Amino acid sequence: MLRALLALLFLLPAQAGRVAVFGDWGADTPGRAQVAALLRNAHGTQPLLALLTVGDNFYPRGRVVERFLQDLPTLPLYPAFGNHDAPALSEQLRRFGLAKPYYRLRLGAVEFFFLYTEASLREQRAWLQEALATSSAPWRVVVLHRPLYSSGLHGGSPVLRSLLEPLLSQAAVPLVLTGHDHHYERLRVGSTTHLVLGGGGAPLYPIRAPLPFTQSLAVAHHALFLEATDTTLEGHVLDPEGRVLDRFLLRRGSP
Repeated sequence: MLRALLALLFLLPAQAGRVAVFGDWGADTPGRAQVAALLRNAHGTQPLLALLTVGDNFYPRGRVVERFLQDLPTLPLYPAFGNHDAPALSEQLRRFGLAKPYYRLRLGAVEFFFLYTEASLREQRAWLQEALATSSAPWRVVVLHRPLYSSGLHGGSPVLRSLLEPLLSQAAVPLVLTGHDHHYERLRVGSTTHLVLGGGGAPLYPIRAPLPFTQSLAVAHHALFLEATDTTLEGHVLDPEGRVLDRFLLRRGSP
């Protein structure tokens, strides 16, 4: 009885829906190793439910490197796929047990909708529209590699903005997670918060002048820790030293 109670208490933080998100990470660099250590330490301190990526999982051409995966905490990993993953997409899909590079995933109070930004965007938009409409989750979060908005060298994608922005607004999607540009950024466009999470380990990029929508910006390796209840979605971003780069809190139903 005591053992069962202790096990339940140990699992409570994970059941609250705490996940870590990182991107542009799968390179043989000190930055990757430092972010992996950050994730292991965070999981050891307060257990995570899962790991999510925003793409560019393996450089330079997407071939799976098991050593990089073994550096991460032993948790389910749910990836988005980026431009560097595209040449070996089939291999990655097999490795992660996925039929397609776009899919939906319910974790606690959040349903995540993963898109693949390198092909079939109109097909995926139709899929996303139906998936959002049928979701019963308190929170719906879209995950993809290329950002709609970014102050980084690549910048935001006009194609993705024209294709997805009306749908995000119509469906009142509160949060979009992206990578591609190798920095951290939080932007608020209408009622949607956009994050650029491209500091998972690959070499960092300089940035341009911040966009008018930018609320937080840092050129540093990092990971996002996201925790949800039925009424709140809270995130904080840490660098490899454990310093807080940013915090935010979204409340369900707030403009």
